[in-house]
Amino acid sequence: MKFIHTADWHLGKLLKEHSMTEDQEWLLNNRFLPLVDEEKPDAILLSGDVYDRSYPPEEAVELFDRMTEEIVGKRKIPFIIISGNHDSAERLAVASRLLKWQGLYIFGPLTHLSPVILEDEWGKVAFCPLPYAEPARVRVMMNVLGLEGAEDVHSYEDAEKALSDYLLSLLPDEPMRKVALAHAFAAGGTPSESERPLSIGGYDRIGDTVFEGYDYTALGHLHRPQKTQKDSEKIQYSGSLMRYSFDEVNQKKGVILCDLDKDGKVHTEFKEMVPRYQVRCMEGAFDVLMGEETEPSDDYLQIRLTDEAPVIDAMPKLRAKFPHALGVEQDMGYKEDEGNRDIHLEQMSDEDILKRFVHQFRDRDLSEDEEKLALDTWERVYRKENAQ
Repeated sequence: MKFIHTADWHLGKLLKEHSMTEDQEWLLNNRFLPLVDEEKPDAILLSGDVYDRSYPPEEAVELFDRMTEEIVGKRKIPFIIISGNHDSAERLAVASRLLKWQGLYIFGPLTHLSPVILEDEWGKVAFCPLPYAEPARVRVMMNVLGLEGAEDVHSYEDAEKALSDYLLSLLPDEPMRKVALAHAFAAGGTPSESERPLSIGGYDRIGDTVFEGYDYTALGHLHRPQKTQKDSEKIQYSGSLMRYSFDEVNQKKGVILCDLDKDGKVHTEFKEMVPRYQVRCMEGAFDVLMGEETEPSDDYLQIRLTDEAPVIDAMPKLRAKFPHALGVEQDMGYKEDEGNRDIHLEQMSDEDILKRFVHQFRDRDLSEDEEKLALDTWERVYRKENAQ
């Protein structure tokens, strides 16, 4: 059985207050759907964080609606979705019990979970949805359903194992291949700064042993495409749909194409999806960046200026050439404060304090021009204070 594993679409994402929805729509229409048409998968899995927040903007909801119509309505491909920690499980799964008869399987509320069983030429494949769930919510679910062991669920690993055991118990007593969809922080994964933490101090880490009963586990939550085990394809993160922070600039983004053979062995291939505009960092002196030697760009940029002198109104000037510049910072040669506490400021003049400050953070003294400018400034300040 061939299926596509994707995750962390984060529809409606804001990157430094800039809406990424149009770029997400472009990528889905021009990269994702053509890949679907080329590969013709038997199913598509979306492992959580459909939206970037529990109250998504209208345009994000409309985009998701169009994608479900393209995948399920037009192409008749089963689409299996779980909620992530950014989603509202209840809102995401509205009408899900009715939609499953059309091939759209959305799982959010824990009391409505059930395996999705599909068939290929070699038999049945069970897809077990494990939405993001805090331990307290799993305990409530177990009590509502009358399941034993709720009092033993304390960690995220306990919660994930309880959900997995429950889903597996619902399967018919016959041999079949099994695939899990989970939104969790699996041990061995490497996070990025755009992911919302699940908990504090490693309490959210889930060991790979939780997923031992599956032939493949399609993970969501971590935005970097990665395997949790170096030499195994069985447990993987597909990564996010796009780069969603500037510490992800070196990450390739895409989906994982999975082929599950008759014996349950999975063969995977990462398929990169290049967006219309990349998210990346740029560095250099202002005049160099604005000069002919630097090409204009529509990419989303975090720009670091290396000029030693301040650049006034840098952002509007840079945006004339780089319209999607989202942030600018300037490193004028300052260095880290080494915490020298032996300085007695009360015994120093204002001019001496300024000189020491500059020397401390730039590791060099004021130039003659800078010192003259500073003295002139202090003189004007003193005159103004004396006049008052």
